[in-house]
Formats: sequence, structure tokens, C-alpha cells
Amino acid sequence: MGDVFLIVGPVFLIMALGFVLGKTRLFPEGSSGILITFVWYVAIPSLMFRSVAPATLPQAEELLFVAGYYSSLLFLYMLAVLVSKYVFRLTASEQAVFALSSCFANGGFIGIPILEGAFGDEGVRLLLVILSFHSLTLLTITTIIAERANRSSGGPGVLRKTIGSLAHNPLLIALVSGLTWSALGLPFPEWLDRVLALPAQSAAPTGLFAAGLAIAGFKIAGDIRQASIAVALKLMVLPILVFTTTHFILGLPTVWVGVATLTAALPTGMVAYTFGEQYGIGARRAATTVVISTSLSLLTLSTLLVLIGTDT
Repeated sequence: MGDVFLIVGPVFLIMALGFVLGKTRLFPEGSSGILITFVWYVAIPSLMFRSVAPATLPQAEELLFVAGYYSSLLFLYMLAVLVSKYVFRLTASEQAVFALSSCFANGGFIGIPILEGAFGDEGVRLLLVILSFHSLTLLTITTIIAERANRSSGGPGVLRKTIGSLAHNPLLIALVSGLTWSALGLPFPEWLDRVLALPAQSAAPTGLFAAGLAIAGFKIAGDIRQASIAVALKLMVLPILVFTTTHFILGLPTVWVGVATLTAALPTGMVAYTFGEQYGIGARRAATTVVISTSLSLLTLSTLLVLIGTDT
């Protein structure tokens, strides 16, 4: 139990510090956005490239690992769409944001320190493998649904906007660059490793503090019942689906199952709120989902860590 506190405690204490200071005048409005931009476009891509470039190319088993996670994730996405459509009678675009809120994990900010604490560098590496496809799948599907529902553009417009968002995705760029470097067998000099290490090591603490700052500006509003169902899908149903798929169906290694399950149990990422705000669809509900899931994840992640154990 002490090990679990050492893993989870610092993560939520740094977030709490950001939350408390976010309520003061020390950090003006917009501070969280600047920090989040640094983490998303500099720190995490540096961490990903540094992890992928000097390593060997992914093996077939790792592709099976990704398939196991995303088959569960996409099943839950469809389930969330059906729940929001037939239970809550939401519009098509609202269904997409509800499903995104039920699936999109805060892997970049909360996931990295949790997985590093539980499984070391291998845990972070596997998490980055999962996150590489996160935006590629979830944001692509949600964008297509929202664009078509809003009828703001035709088919080519939807496709062009989707491809444009992917082309500017920093994680995807870092992944492709790292895989290319690895495939070509290029040397990875020590000076480059040291340069990338500086922003990479700042990803977790800066991201956690920025997340706390951002949540300080959120208010619980909108339909609490709908947000609570989205939280239940994210923190309870998805981890069960992922564990069942990776452990019982695919029989993957224990560490891989643990990483996938913990990733599934991470709280809703702020991308869901940002997407809702951008499209003017369910932003308050998404913000409430982020706040509630982040608060409850202290308990759910601690419970999972006790159940599945760690490898550090």
C-alpha cells in the first residue's frame, strides 16, 4: 500500500498545487494554456522521440497490444454513442462529444508519472505506443461525426479538416520521425539524448501542474447525470473491457496488461472539453466529466494498482 501512495500521491499533490494556485492571482487566466502547449508540443514529443528513435522497431506482439486496447476502446465509444442517443436523446454531434468524454484518457499529463511509477521506463514506452494512436482514432471519428452533424462542410471538407488536424499532431509527428530514425539505423548521439532529456523530464511535473491550473477554471455544470454516466464508462467499464481483452482473450504479458488497464482507467483528458468548446457542443458537460473523473481517479487508480501490482 505504501508503494501505491508513493506512485499516486505525488501526482495528485502536484495537481492539487496547480489547482490551489490557479484560484489565486499568481497565475493569470491563460497560464494553463501556455504550459499545456509546451507540454503537448515540446515535452511529450521529446519524450516520445527519445524513447522510439534509439530502440528497435515495434514487434508484432506490440501491434497486438495496440489492437487489444483499441478494440475495447472503440467498442466503448460505440456503446457511449448508443447510450447518449437512446437514453439521453442527445443530437448526433452531442453524442460524439459524450463518447469522446467517455474514452479520451489524460495520458500525457497524469498517465506518464503513474505508469513510470508503476512500471518504470517500459511502462512509459508502452503508454506512448498507445497514445500515438489516441488522437488518430478518437479525434478523427469525433471530428467526422461532428462535422457531418453540423453540415458545416461537405465530405471533402470533413476529410481535409481531419487530415489537417492529424498532420499537425505533435505525437504523431514524433512517432513517425522516431520510427523512421530507428528503421534507418541512424546513430543516436549522446548530445542529442541530453538535449531531448531536458524537456522530456519536464513533461510529467509541468503537465500535472498545468492540469491543476486548468481544472481550477472549470465549474461543475450542465447535466450531472449524463456526466456521471460518462465517468462510470471511463473509469469502470473501459478498464474492465481492456483487462478482459488483453488478459483473457489475447493472453499478453502481465506488464502489458497492467499498462493497458491503468491507461484505460485514467481520467478524461481536457481534449474532450477543448473539442466541445471548439464546436460549441456539450462543453459544460465535458468539463464536468473532466473534473469528476479526475477527482475519482485518485481512488480508482489506487485500487487498480493494489489489484494488479507494480513492476518497479
